[in-house]
Amino acid sequence: MEAVIALLMFLGEPAVLKEHTLMPNVSKCLEKKRIAVRNSGARVSYVCSKVQAEVKDGKIIRIAKDD
Repeated sequence: MEAVIALLMFLGEPAVLKEHTLMPNVSKCLEKKRIAVRNSGARVSYVCSKVQAEVKDGKIIRIAKDD
């Protein structure tokens, strides 16, 4: 497990984690978050977060916990 920056997508009521994307840095994550918020509905929320995750081939395989 390593600490990485991830863009997390939560969907529904109550909010459930549905998707996660590895980001190279916080500024890129915030840029992608702004684009996603503009293009999605009201029931979807996005969060940039530092998480403990298992990464393989540049993709998040599993998230252990939020920091």
